This record gives sequence, C-alpha cells and structure tokens, in this order.
Amino acid sequence: MSKLYIFGIGGTGSRVLRSFTMMLAAGVKIGANEIVPIIIDPDVSNADLTRTVSLMNTYRAVRSELQFSDEDENLFFRKELSRILGNYTLRIHDTDDKTFQQFIDLPSMNKANKAMMKILFSDKNLNSSMDVGFKGNPNIGSVVLNQIVRSEDFEDFANSFEADDKIFIISSIFGGTGASGFPLLLKTLRTGESFSNHDLINNAEIGAITILPYFKLKSDDESEIDSSTFISKTKSALAYYENNISKNGSIDALYYLADDITNTYDNHEGGTTQENDAHLIEFLAATAIVDFSNKQHPNTVNKELGLKDIEDVVSFNLFYDTQKHLLFAPLTQFILMANCLDNKFDYFSSTAFNANNGNFEELYDGTFMSELRNLLVKYREWLKEMKGNKRSLDLFNLNAGDKPFDVVTGVKPAKIMSMYSNYDLIIDRLNSSVKKCKSKEQKNKFLEMFYIGTRTLVKDKFKM
Repeated sequence: MSKLYIFGIGGTGSRVLRSFTMMLAAGVKIGANEIVPIIIDPDVSNADLTRTVSLMNTYRAVRSELQFSDEDENLFFRKELSRILGNYTLRIHDTDDKTFQQFIDLPSMNKANKAMMKILFSDKNLNSSMDVGFKGNPNIGSVVLNQIVRSEDFEDFANSFEADDKIFIISSIFGGTGASGFPLLLKTLRTGESFSNHDLINNAEIGAITILPYFKLKSDDESEIDSSTFISKTKSALAYYENNISKNGSIDALYYLADDITNTYDNHEGGTTQENDAHLIEFLAATAIVDFSNKQHPNTVNKELGLKDIEDVVSFNLFYDTQKHLLFAPLTQFILMANCLDNKFDYFSSTAFNANNGNFEELYDGTFMSELRNLLVKYREWLKEMKGNKRSLDLFNLNAGDKPFDVVTGVKPAKIMSMYSNYDLIIDRLNSSVKKCKSKEQKNKFLEMFYIGTRTLVKDKFKM
C-alpha cells in the first residue's frame, strides 16, 4: 500500500492541509492509498494549526467507521488518513518559554562567539520568543530546525517509510518557518544517513510547493513581522532555491504559486489569534499535491499553477479543463450531500425517506452521523471563507435554499426528463441508488447511496 507523506511547514502548511483534507473527503482522485500528514511548526497553539488538526481528526473519526471493498463505488472518505505523530505534529524540542539567545545558550559562549552571534543576529532576533514560531526570520529558523532530524518524531516517520512511498513538502517562501524549513528538510531527506530507512528516503520521489507572497499584514511597530520585506525575502530565497535545489536535481517536482497581494490581514505573530480565512492560493496549492500524487516525475520539473484569466472572482469557469474535470464533480457531489444533511436532515432521518426502510433506521442518532455532519458543516464554512476572501474563490451558491441545483456559480443546471424537481429529484435518485449499492454495512451503504445518486445528478444536471 503506497503512502504519501505530506510535510506542512508553518502556518501556510497547515492552511494548505486544511484544503487538501476537504478534497480528500470529497473524493478528489488521489494517487496514493494512504495519506500521512506531518506538521512542522514550533507555534503549537497557532489557530491555523489547531483548526487543521481538528478537521483531520474529524475526517479520521468518519473514516474509522468505514470498511471499503473493491465493489464499493463510493469515493467519499475513501483514502486512509493516518496519524503517526501526536496531533500530526513533529515536535521541536527546547523552544518552550525560551528566547533565541537562551536556545543557543549565548551567555555561555566565549567572547569571540558572542561577537559573531551579535553580527549574525540583531538584538530583536536574540530576544525573540521561540514558542510562537520564527516571525518572518528564516535565519533563526534555520538554526532551530536543524535539530529535527535528531528527534524521536522524525525517527517514527523514518521507521514507517516503505518502498514506493512518496513525500510532498508545503512551505511559504516569504516567512520564517517555511522559508528555512523547506531547504533544511529537503537536504535531510536527500542526504541524511542517521535515521532508519535512509536509503529508501534518500531515493524517494519528492515534490514540493513553495508559496510566494499572496497577502500582506497590517503595519505594527510592536510586531517583528514586517510584510514590506516579503518581496525582498522572496527574491533572495528564489535565487537560493535555483542554485541549491532546482539545479542539483534534489527535487523531482517543484511547484510555484503566487498572487497579487490584495488582502491585508491583522498582524498576529502567532498563537490562538493567528487564524486566517481560507484562500484561493491554499486551495490551488492543495491541487498541486493532487497533481504530484497522480503522476511520475523521472526528471526534475518546475511547475507553475495558472488560471485561464485573472479576475477578482474565480469560479470553475476559470479553471483549465484538466483542473475542472478533476475537481468539479467531487466537490459538487459533496456540497449536494452537505446541503441535504443540513437543509433537509429531518426528512432524510425520517421514515418518509423510503431508502431508510431496512437500511438506515439506527444510523441517524449515532456518532458516525454526528461526525459526518460536523465535517460537512466545516466544508461549507471553508467554502464560505474562500468566497469572502480576496481574491474570491466562488465555486458554489451557499444559499440555494429549496433550489438545490442552483448551487454551482455561473453554471445553469440542465433540464431533464423527470416528474420530479429540486429536492424531490434528489430523493428519487437516492431511492434508486440505494438499490445499486454493493456495500452491506449501513454506514458504507449510506455514503455509497449518496455518492452514486449525486454522481448521476451531476452528470445529468451539469454535464460533468
């Protein structure tokens, strides 16, 4: 069983993992049987991180109740999402309640070394707290993150690695944790010999996405993060990546992604206040993981993600055909199920819904349905955040009400030959679909019914 290990570095890594988990739940085609997320972030209270961890735990709670067979047609929650580390997070030791100068033990250094440290690091750097990340300072991050290869968590990752497994790395290039963590991690994976299975890991297929600036922060004299430096940091990092990553063949596929800086976030250095709304760029970054998982890369390749046109509001119509065919059906099927179990739950959980009879009578009051509905609520929230952000990713009308097929932005549903319409048409299709299900266990059968029914409706109503 092939695995895809995804290292999400810093806040950007967590936010992209959030989008990827939504695609995973919706059944977007992933070229691996098992997904293993690993987050690298010293700021363990970062709200972007804790929100993603909560989502992945909800996914696992739903997935743990399912047993798939080859005959089961359902792709919702099909892939295994494994947790080999606590909270999926590779712990960075000795950073809690410490400044950087305490971390490097500056007071114990001799005079010459102290002088060198003061040349390399400003007083603000040296007095910077380590427990909320590196605050846009890759020079600090490169020192602290050097220790990860010596951790028990990294050894747990290495021990679980097998032949044919792949690795993907998510990082930003304009901050501190991602900009320093990506090249260090890649070098460790390619050349390290002090951990288990290093021969397999050294020669594994590795891809990465590096995200260039796509937002800026409000100016704050009290904050160590200054977004006016993002572009200069990016230029320096790109030059380093070109000479030390792309040219030496250490990466199999490197994806680049950026956007004009159109949105300004509050300047939070980390912790529970750092919770940014989902963004188009993070969504597109997640599709890079999908692309990498579905292809082989015998030679080093650099890739840029693009849209047909640059507009303030992005819908499915601006995606190139390959991207659209990959995403349209699964995401639309998932929103149709989400709307059914949100707007019409009382009906679907009643005896009036014919498909329930002999199939799902005991399903609706259990923890499985509770966790499933919880994730579907989070799915709608994620879509709403991207829709309200700049640049807006407006895929769906989230207020379709009793017109469930008026759901895809910019797409008029086709008329079909049927005596039913709206939710009555969905109900009719689900009643027919339940008879086609191969699953015997009721939880699998419930999802398979929705998958088959919505697949048919997406083909009929949206020609996809």
